[in-house]
Amino acid sequence: MKNSFWLSDFGKQTELITSISAIARSVIFGSVFILATNTVLQPVMASTDTTNSKVSESLSVPQTKEARVALFQQAVADDLAGRNSAARKAWDVLKNTDMAAQSAVPSAINLAALGKFDAASTAFDALTASSNTRESDYARLWQLWLTARTHVGKSAALKKELAILASGMNVSSPGQQALIRLYAGKGSTDAVFAAIAAMPGTDELQRRDALTEATFFTGGYLQFVTHDNKAALQLYEREQNHLNSTSLETPLINKAAATLQAAKH
Repeated sequence: MKNSFWLSDFGKQTELITSISAIARSVIFGSVFILATNTVLQPVMASTDTTNSKVSESLSVPQTKEARVALFQQAVADDLAGRNSAARKAWDVLKNTDMAAQSAVPSAINLAALGKFDAASTAFDALTASSNTRESDYARLWQLWLTARTHVGKSAALKKELAILASGMNVSSPGQQALIRLYAGKGSTDAVFAAIAAMPGTDELQRRDALTEATFFTGGYLQFVTHDNKAALQLYEREQNHLNSTSLETPLINKAAATLQAAKH
């Protein structure tokens, strides 16, 4: 089964995972796995907007690996809390450091969260060429979502474009393959979640990981391809208690749900 990947790779490269704290936990956003720590990330996430804004106003390239890891964690915390502009400053700094590769996926998600869809598309297009199949598979889902989100014109033209784009996509995860079939017009929302339910050997964290990813991309399909906002909101609300709270997709889901809910009144 394909699952989160991020700081299993990241930890090997930084060699700081054990030195920062003896207690580490997985922070997952969809398919992207970030290793954070209870002693470092948790207090950062709890800090105020004012504090974070003061820090981000004076960002410069950190001189030590440990400081760069801390900045990375701060950026994740800011994105999780909806402080996307503050996080953007950190991602822009990190892309010019030895952590550029590790920052690429969350940075691209951040661009989408800011509504910078052209830049996000460019970033995810580049990631589809990654030698890391988990990155490239995840980026392909974003290509479909961004194509739907930014389409202007008739629905028939969008569906044709998505079908062509999806036709060349092959991924290893059954849940992700079901999402690709959905965007291609060959699947269904039920099939996406059935594929996740049928995945073998999943623990609770992996299950929430897959459900968060599926909820975000399925909801995007309902909103931007079939234009069924009622069904999208029902999906977001149905899965609300099953989402991974430390997924960078979760605040995007919550924002979409709030927007749809407000439009009803």
